[in-house]
Amino acid sequence: MRVQTGIPGLDELIEGGFEEGNITLVTGGTGTGKSTLCMQFIYNGIVDFNEKGIYITTEENALNIKRQSAKFNWNIEELEKDGSLKLIEMEPFDIDTISDSLSEVVEKMDAKRIVIDSVSVFEMYIQDPFKIRKTLFKIIQRIREMNRVCLVTAEIPEDSKGLSREGVIEFMVDGIILLKYLGIAKYKRSLAIRKMRMTDHSSDIHPFDITPQGIEVYSV
Repeated sequence: MRVQTGIPGLDELIEGGFEEGNITLVTGGTGTGKSTLCMQFIYNGIVDFNEKGIYITTEENALNIKRQSAKFNWNIEELEKDGSLKLIEMEPFDIDTISDSLSEVVEKMDAKRIVIDSVSVFEMYIQDPFKIRKTLFKIIQRIREMNRVCLVTAEIPEDSKGLSREGVIEFMVDGIILLKYLGIAKYKRSLAIRKMRMTDHSSDIHPFDITPQGIEVYSV
């Protein structure tokens, strides 16, 4: 079963949507649109497909997320009030409890879509590389057991050639969507599907815009 993102132009690149139970990394540099894509995925799930969502933020506070969402006419407060969306703020030191907390909320809400934005803060907080791997693996495994569709974001430092800050999370997930800011072309942003298990996905680089309605991906 495929879970549609509802993002114009994206589902066509991944055989109609994410495979049920898929965990995908949305990665890129600062300002590439990672959070926008993730919130659009959650919002569309609720409004268009009647699928509840959980959005865990480790960087922005909830008020800023609501303000940013309002620019696209996504009324996050209304969705919170009717119980279809749970917006959770987490600090880096909460990483050891995130798995249990998430399981409890998912079960209570019967949420179908999950976003963790982002794991980069946890990577910076934990100094021991072994502990980073162990902790991220535990989180990913717990989400996998829930059989929900989950998007996880990571930030790529400007001087890095990797897909995340520590180069760990990309090997644990089922899919990778790489966003880039070009700044010099007609379309200033691009999107590429680096991998997507059990999916005949596009291997091209696709331009996209952040419009007043959210992200729109264009064919090449």
